[in-house]
Amino acid sequence: MIACALPAWIVSHVSANAPAALGLNGIEELIGQPLAAVLPAQLIHDARNALQVAMISGTPERLPARETDLAALGRCDVAVHAQDNLAFIELTSSDIADTGLVDPSTLVRAMIGSLKRSPNIPRFLALAAQQVRSVTGYDRVMVYKFLEDGSGEVAAEALRGDLSPYLGLRYPESDIPAQARALYKRQFLRLIPDIDYVPSPLVPALRADGSPVDLGLATLRSVSPLHIEYLRNMGTLGTLTVSIMRGTELWGLIACHHDAPRRLSGSVCAAIELFGQVLSIQLEAREQEETLRYTARSRELLDTLLATMAPEDTIFDNLAKFSDQLRAMIPCDGLAVWSDGKLQTVGDVPPEEGLVEIIRFLAARGDGSAFVTDHLASSLPNAHKHAEAVAGVLAIPFSRLPADFVLLFRRELVRTLTWGGNPNKPAEPNAAGGRISPRKSFEAWSELVRGRSAPWLEGERQIADALRISLLEVILRRADMIHRERVAAQEKQAILIAELNHRVKNILAVISSLVRQSRSSATSVESFTLDIERRVRALSFAHDQLIQSGWRSAPLRQLLEAEALAWTSNVRERVILSGPEVKLDARAYQALALVVHELMTNAAKYGALSVPAGRIAIAWSMLPSGALELSWAERNGPRVEKPTRRGFGSTVIEQTIPFELKGEAHLALNAEGLRATFRLPPGHATEIAWREEAAPLPRVVANLRGKRLLLVEDSMMIALDAQTTLEGAGATVEVAASVLDARRSLSLMAFDAAILDVNLFGETSFELADHLKQLGMPFIFATGYGEGVFIPDRFADVAIIPKPYEERSLRETLPVA
Repeated sequence: MIACALPAWIVSHVSANAPAALGLNGIEELIGQPLAAVLPAQLIHDARNALQVAMISGTPERLPARETDLAALGRCDVAVHAQDNLAFIELTSSDIADTGLVDPSTLVRAMIGSLKRSPNIPRFLALAAQQVRSVTGYDRVMVYKFLEDGSGEVAAEALRGDLSPYLGLRYPESDIPAQARALYKRQFLRLIPDIDYVPSPLVPALRADGSPVDLGLATLRSVSPLHIEYLRNMGTLGTLTVSIMRGTELWGLIACHHDAPRRLSGSVCAAIELFGQVLSIQLEAREQEETLRYTARSRELLDTLLATMAPEDTIFDNLAKFSDQLRAMIPCDGLAVWSDGKLQTVGDVPPEEGLVEIIRFLAARGDGSAFVTDHLASSLPNAHKHAEAVAGVLAIPFSRLPADFVLLFRRELVRTLTWGGNPNKPAEPNAAGGRISPRKSFEAWSELVRGRSAPWLEGERQIADALRISLLEVILRRADMIHRERVAAQEKQAILIAELNHRVKNILAVISSLVRQSRSSATSVESFTLDIERRVRALSFAHDQLIQSGWRSAPLRQLLEAEALAWTSNVRERVILSGPEVKLDARAYQALALVVHELMTNAAKYGALSVPAGRIAIAWSMLPSGALELSWAERNGPRVEKPTRRGFGSTVIEQTIPFELKGEAHLALNAEGLRATFRLPPGHATEIAWREEAAPLPRVVANLRGKRLLLVEDSMMIALDAQTTLEGAGATVEVAASVLDARRSLSLMAFDAAILDVNLFGETSFELADHLKQLGMPFIFATGYGEGVFIPDRFADVAIIPKPYEERSLRETLPVA
């Protein structure tokens, strides 16, 4: 070896055997001399050209074998490389090589051509081993693959027929330590012709500045004594090692062993080195092709999954629905989703406490990338407790802050690994000098591996990253949808509030008018109170009916029956209704409700309903113009006399329909009783299909005298009104504004029955209803939401009354004897 300082090409270092090889007397004849004074001019010219290529590639460049005109060397193989402003020229006699001269490019083309026909990667590697053995003649050629845990495995092998195979054996990481792997990444071919060589020192050993000379790319670099002993223990006297690269990483090695010294010519070394580089490219392409094939299929499944998921129906909401699609993308035995503090699981997963520990560990990482392991216990020691059920996990964070995860679990895969010797004894003490020696035994050693799952493949990791990005997109779309819905809801709420404000003002205006007009015609406080209560009740009933229909229309017959029922229990006999099924719009329904209420009130006070024999006939029909005509006729009532004064009720009867609806109202008194005809203009009434309804069953009116009742109502004014009404009927009433207050009252006293407002402030009364059921206490529900209120199925047999509370509905509904 000769090292020259650049750019002057002055010899600065030589191997101790260089003077003898060059026919010189000593080192002093070389050090400090121009290279032109040492080597033939043509050799220097070729070396300079090759060095330019070597400086670009960063690896040694080999020249074809040539005559040197040096008697001690004869025909030589030449290798050159540059390192740290030094040019290294290495000369090796080719006359003693065991292989002949070859054309590297022609040989490599032939070798690669046969590899193209291999159907899969295992066969590809096996053919590669056979090709290298055919060219080099080594006893054993192995393709050695590095695994994720640092160990290696013999993935392919070609060997002499009488040798024991190493195929499938594993070797611990310590057999090829990190420093050796780093050198294999720099120098792609390493030839050791004879492990019993005699080392020749480099002179001088250090550079001028005292730093060591970097021989990392030197083909003649001496070998570690420990490695020599390792090879001797294996029975190997000559080796060749070729790096297999995947990008910039060391995928594995082509390791060639011979039980005798074996020297390769420079041209064969160049061919094998080139073959290794082409093999690396083709192997990477094949692996990428397999990965791309898997990824393409998985992406199709991912696209299908994303197309199936709506923003409001995703794996965050319903994992079970999408679990089969996720498993088709990335094979696993169990799934879990941790989103917004809620956990969903499908299949084989750790117990809940184990899942919580895993999620805490993942959140503490603070890393937005996927977490992958086939040995969960190595990261979470407590995971060994459930390793038989779950040993590996692929965790995909899908929130901006890594706190929500999709977790894919794999069960333990119990495997038997066969090692080339005991991996737990990579070295042993040397009794002679106390030095650590490499192990001597390479007999097959079996190990049962537990606590690990099947490994997660590169393609599976790539699709996991794609899934993570897609889930983030789903979240963004979902957030956008929620934002749009929130804006739309706010707009609807604003419209609703405006409409509600309008309607409430109208209702308050109507009630205010009722109060003023009723006061002017009242004869006493009691009559004033009663008139106001009944008129407001009539409006409330009309309001409830319209709420049930969405504030669109409500049946006329239902209005008439309800008003009649308020005054007589024998509706079908005393109030005869005849006419088609008709629905009234909201405006007409409210107006007619007040008119009919006043007519019924007058009939009950002064007309047909004030005596047992009295009858009322109400008939209606749709006119060809689309108008509705309704007639009222009383008979068998007391003698009718013209009133001496005009009350508010008469005003409501005569003027409401003309004023509110621009219709007509005609009233007449005769000996039989009141006769009235009303006409509603077209557009207010619609005829619908007729349906026959069963006659209402007579209701039992409870006697509340002496009963103790619990009223659960969160509105003070409504509660006071109901309490007054019930106490007026003889009951004792305890009022509670919340479930907590009600429970306290129940713990202090006994009650005969309870009235529960469904919707209390911030809660419902259903929990209290369950408690009352357990106590065996009867109760009813009350609500101001009409039929739109939600009542659980378990309370289907419980009566419901509307608010505001009325004595009659309370007495007819309360289940007390």
